[in-house]
Amino acid sequence: MRRSRLLMEFEAIAEKLGVQVVREKLLGSRGGLCRVYDQHLLFLERNLTEGEQVEVFVTALSRFPLGDIQMLPRVRDLLTRSHDGKQQEVSQGTVNEH
Repeated sequence: MRRSRLLMEFEAIAEKLGVQVVREKLLGSRGGLCRVYDQHLLFLERNLTEGEQVEVFVTALSRFPLGDIQMLPRVRDLLTRSHDGKQQEVSQGTVNEH
């Protein structure tokens, strides 16, 4: 599968943050961020559409401080909106922790 420029940008940001991206067949999950010892891993279901992959990247990478990382304006906007939405949910007490 040919990756778009948008996905390549997210992968580059993950690499700059030290997050290893792992594409696997995940049963019943789209993927997400986890930490094993000192290593952050971002698991992605390998059969996700590009849009679904972007959603997983945005959810995971918006948790990191991104101010010093160069990225496309479109990508920064997606990450900032996701982060701001999470901050608003926390302040309103509407975050569900699993």
